[in-house]
Amino acid sequence: MTAPLIGVGIPTWHGAGFVAQTLESVLKQTGVRFRIVISIDGADGNTECACLPFASDPKVQIVVQSQRLGWVRNTAAVLASAGEQAEFVCVQPHDDWIEADYLATLLDSAGRHPDAAVIFSDLAAFGTHHEIISQQSVIGTPYERQLSLLTSHFNAVAYRGLIRTSALKAVPMLSGNGWGDFACDTVWMARLARAGNLVRVPRILYHKRYHANSTHTEWTARHGWQKAGAWIRHCLDMLAEALSVATTTDQRRELIDAAHGRLCLRHTKLGPYAGYIKALSPISRWGMRAAFEAGAAMRPDIGPLWSLLDRP
Repeated sequence: MTAPLIGVGIPTWHGAGFVAQTLESVLKQTGVRFRIVISIDGADGNTECACLPFASDPKVQIVVQSQRLGWVRNTAAVLASAGEQAEFVCVQPHDDWIEADYLATLLDSAGRHPDAAVIFSDLAAFGTHHEIISQQSVIGTPYERQLSLLTSHFNAVAYRGLIRTSALKAVPMLSGNGWGDFACDTVWMARLARAGNLVRVPRILYHKRYHANSTHTEWTARHGWQKAGAWIRHCLDMLAEALSVATTTDQRRELIDAAHGRLCLRHTKLGPYAGYIKALSPISRWGMRAAFEAGAAMRPDIGPLWSLLDRP
């Protein structure tokens, strides 16, 4: 029997200082059949030069986008390309690296969890930040998975995992927002959780680099009003994903309550803005909730929250 093909998508821009290490770690993968698609986000000669030494490998394809797409659209493009004729895909950001048995370990777990949309490992942060980051499995019915994501998850560890292409094709692709694409990876994991479980392999197989020019660093450096706006949009996006699987008034009520709790971090500390939001005055929190409800009313995928509770 032919081993499943894994498509590895590497979106890159201004990655000349990192992408060779990333590519080397992927090419060292053992016990699996894979191909690599590198998507350079527009004219970026330095990054292209860093990738060219790998072009002679038949497993490697380099694509240079004709115009700048931004990290979300470039990631969506490379995933679509990497997923062609592959049974699994994964995103490999250009500044991270993986252990040599990363893909084989996740693929083995995927075989034992046929109901999983995504299989992922723990990760170790390095560079300007050092920490072991893990995310518990998200399992159960579609409703239970969405409720768990709303109440207990922010770090998009699963974003870097092994994705079944059947799940990838079952839901809309990764998409952006008007707030610097803040936490779009987390929202996309909620979207994939509509298609199946997110299953954790409790081993540190992935290494995530933190540095001064990373997207995460840009998110944390924002002004207060930008943090509030981005968090409101994020909570609306998470609620929209969750409501898409709700089938009863009680489920919609519980998801709306969970989204309100996430918005004001009522029961937990989630995301890079938790300190800022928890320090807000009561009137400022009321303003965030009012903006959240007004935003929901204007969205076709949510609508006025009171109306959701009038449906049978």
